[in-house]
Amino acid sequence: MAGERVVDWEALGERLGTLRTEGERGGSAAAREAIEQIIGTDVLRDAVDYYVAGRRGAELVRHVLWQIHPWSAMLRCREIYQNSKDEDERCSAVELLRVVADGRAVSWIPDLLADHNQGVQLCAAGIVDQLVRSRLVDPEDCSDLLTMMKLHPNDGVRERYEFVQRALADRES
Repeated sequence: MAGERVVDWEALGERLGTLRTEGERGGSAAAREAIEQIIGTDVLRDAVDYYVAGRRGAELVRHVLWQIHPWSAMLRCREIYQNSKDEDERCSAVELLRVVADGRAVSWIPDLLADHNQGVQLCAAGIVDQLVRSRLVDPEDCSDLLTMMKLHPNDGVRERYEFVQRALADRES
């Protein structure tokens, strides 16, 4: 109905710190955080579980989460990776993290690259690739990770390193 608000935008702006006495601020990061709060962290965490379970519609889940990079989904991926005894679930969670992650997850990648599971290692390299090529992080911020990838014992991780290097070279030319 006209005049009835479903979302209290002013209260949401207050919570997110986008409202100031001298004006308002916005931006993609604030918008993603607002979307996460509107949808709800429980719904987003459940979406990760749905994807990891490989249920019908999981690809839609993946792309929805990819659009908004919700922190709650990143955390849930990490929880599954750390706590699941099922190697397929662990790998699937890291694979989803590849597209859900933003720069906030960079500090987790060394542990992922060092994991005993080669699939997890490959997905970790994919996270670095996605972050760098999507310009969610500067390559300089991932220099240690790129070095780890270059020297990694897993052939696939080293191949992903070469792929990232070619993409960066193409970007510069």
